[in-house]
Amino acid sequence: MVSSKFSLVATAVAALAPLASAFDASSRSNLAIYYGQGPNQLRLRHFCDETSLDIINLGFINYFPDMSPGGWPGSNFGNQCDGSTFVTTNGVVTKLLSGCHQIMEDIPYCQAAGKKVLLSIGGAYPADQSILSENTAVAFATFLWGAFGPVAEGWEGPRPFGNVVVDGFDFDIEHNGGFGYATMVNTFRQYFNQVPGRKFYLSAAPQCVLPDAQLGDAIQNSAFDFIWIQFYNTPACSAKSFIDKTLGTFNFDAWVTTLKTTASRNAKLYVGLPAGEDAANGGYYLTPAEVESLVSTYMARYPDVFGGIMLWEATSSENNVIDGSTYADHMKDILLDLPFLQAPQLLPARLPSL
Repeated sequence: MVSSKFSLVATAVAALAPLASAFDASSRSNLAIYYGQGPNQLRLRHFCDETSLDIINLGFINYFPDMSPGGWPGSNFGNQCDGSTFVTTNGVVTKLLSGCHQIMEDIPYCQAAGKKVLLSIGGAYPADQSILSENTAVAFATFLWGAFGPVAEGWEGPRPFGNVVVDGFDFDIEHNGGFGYATMVNTFRQYFNQVPGRKFYLSAAPQCVLPDAQLGDAIQNSAFDFIWIQFYNTPACSAKSFIDKTLGTFNFDAWVTTLKTTASRNAKLYVGLPAGEDAANGGYYLTPAEVESLVSTYMARYPDVFGGIMLWEATSSENNVIDGSTYADHMKDILLDLPFLQAPQLLPARLPSL
């Protein structure tokens, strides 16, 4: 049972948040960013003070039930937790962090500021992440919904963030194929439908190669709201190849075409980029001027599909200050300025000749 004291604290914290603007999932100028794995990262609330950000992916739920003690998932949020973990009723010490008090306090602050906070599943470590059965997939989604979704009567499992409810779930799957993730997404959808008064979201972060080895099946057979394609660390289709055609073929067009025949046909596509030179392998970083060239092309070409930019990750952006502004601020400026450039221009009526 979570104490009412936390509810009062969360309400007070939320009241201190910056003035919120309404989130628009249909926008083509949203900026998403990952948080949780940055070296010496600042608190989550620091990034929620930035008006540039619309969606924050909190990473990661990185241990999967089939490979984790007690059959529970485990988590890692960098320096934002104290290292303590939950223990099952059978006395098994799990890998699910229990002492993430700053995150627990900061999520309501972020939500009050108009940000959507999604809990990200996957990440690069450990490499044994996989789902071994359909039953496990259903149980995994059910566990995460019980632990991080709306507080429900009858749930006897852990609540790592107390009464705090995330706005959805992100899939950043990096290893071992795609079995089970479509089932997880469809299970989440069933739970979402039980809460008609609140909108929850599902997102995916595939590599740019088509089809993605880990998330291709889930994109084909279940409905995501946002797909932020990682256009970096893959030479054949990276965003850098839009700038230098000798490097490969930037394949945003192919993603748009492919998406039309999938269950995720209504998803918004985001261009995923590293937020600094240190956020990806060498050679994949784009300057703001290069990003503006790319985004202006594809926002105009696919205004109904283009959703915005995703950045890996928050601390890299924070440390990448250009002309007094962070990389994320530059990205948001690009996204907000371009729609005005695309708007039809009304020409003055021509006066009759005298």
